[in-house]
Amino acid sequence: MTLTEQKFSEGMSTSEYIDQIKINKQPFQDIYDNAEIPEQVLAFFSHLPERMNLAVFTADWCGDAMSTTPSILNLAEKCGKFNIKIFNRDDELELTNSYLPENRAGTVPVFAVYDSEMNEVARFIETASALVPDIDAMDGNIDQEMAAENVENPDRARRSRRTPYRVARAGEWSKVIVSEFRRVVGDGVTRDAVNRPAIGGTKWSPEG
Repeated sequence: MTLTEQKFSEGMSTSEYIDQIKINKQPFQDIYDNAEIPEQVLAFFSHLPERMNLAVFTADWCGDAMSTTPSILNLAEKCGKFNIKIFNRDDELELTNSYLPENRAGTVPVFAVYDSEMNEVARFIETASALVPDIDAMDGNIDQEMAAENVENPDRARRSRRTPYRVARAGEWSKVIVSEFRRVVGDGVTRDAVNRPAIGGTKWSPEG
């Protein structure tokens, strides 16, 4: 399945997407508002020779999407070089999966960057690979906080604390996310058509 120009045009703008979020709307907005974009990242995108198309496939219930999607959308809006169209992954599962290897079907979010003629330049999957150790350490850090507070029912409390934990790290984590996104797009821009798209983000082995 291929993303056509017509299908791309049917996606939502950033404001339209935020308006219709049903789950984690305020945390998403907080992360968007507090995302930090390094100057060199913004400069790279601001000086692209042409506007590009950014297709975003995301889900409001996904923790990684809560951190990654607003960070990249903040960058895309600030640099002024992207036509942004956003799709709810659950409404476009087949199309979203077309960007993914079989063993990663269902992974979200997915960001696909196209040139002005809808040729795919780069693809960014889930979140920054450099951020994975911090995400993996999240529950352990939350457990340490709860142990110090003698929290009752830690399993329930852990789930409720993951969202504010992500929000509190919006600035720090967004810098990692957009910097890695910039490297992937920068790689894609320099490749010839035969070797595109450049692919980045998290990686899983076929064995899981």
